[in-house]
Amino acid sequence: MSFNKIKEVQYHRLYESVIKQLEEIIFEGDLEPGSALPTERKLAADLGVSRSTLRESFRILEREGLITTRPGGGRFITQDLDRLKSRNEISNNIETATIRDLIAAREVFEVGIVELAAKLATKEDIEEIEKSLNAWGEIKSDEPEAFLSPDQSFHLSIAKATKNYVLVSLMDYQMELLRKTREKIGKTYTRKKEIHEEHLLIYQAIKENNPKLARESLLYHLDQIKNNLNNE
Repeated sequence: MSFNKIKEVQYHRLYESVIKQLEEIIFEGDLEPGSALPTERKLAADLGVSRSTLRESFRILEREGLITTRPGGGRFITQDLDRLKSRNEISNNIETATIRDLIAAREVFEVGIVELAAKLATKEDIEEIEKSLNAWGEIKSDEPEAFLSPDQSFHLSIAKATKNYVLVSLMDYQMELLRKTREKIGKTYTRKKEIHEEHLLIYQAIKENNPKLARESLLYHLDQIKNNLNNE
């Protein structure tokens, strides 16, 4: 079993490269189910990445069920790889869904998230959402990829305000699917200013503890995304 150095690229691309390499090693049988992964220090050195990037990769692999973490005992390959191989195929099929399907899904569950966030968000939560919102003003590039991370961060910070781990995981997965789907079918964000203004409305509604307005603002945001897709 050997690892290849990861080339320097944008952060989210960097940890994706780590994940891809680890998944290949796991599914090709270089690491048996139940076996321990090399130490974090060794893996970071072998892959040529920082330990923070490696931990982000571990977080996603654990969420996908490929690895488990034992407190004080390291990280291990899951015992049930056959089931996960089928799950991986399902995940890949979901990624090929149209953006409209993903938006429809967001209309079902994300409405509840913003309403709950408007009820439960603490001062610290509001500050975190505002920080994510302000990241839009720091975007320097006109490349579509530059908009994706702030967008994910904004919606994920709202989900975290619900204090519900399941909702946070759903939002994280949903935003990741949206990003991957946009890459596959070539859709891009072309409304930087408009999206920021729509996010601002959602943020203000949550800050004002107004669930009804938060719901309306989110649905307006999703409607504008659909309208933009219809015009592309």
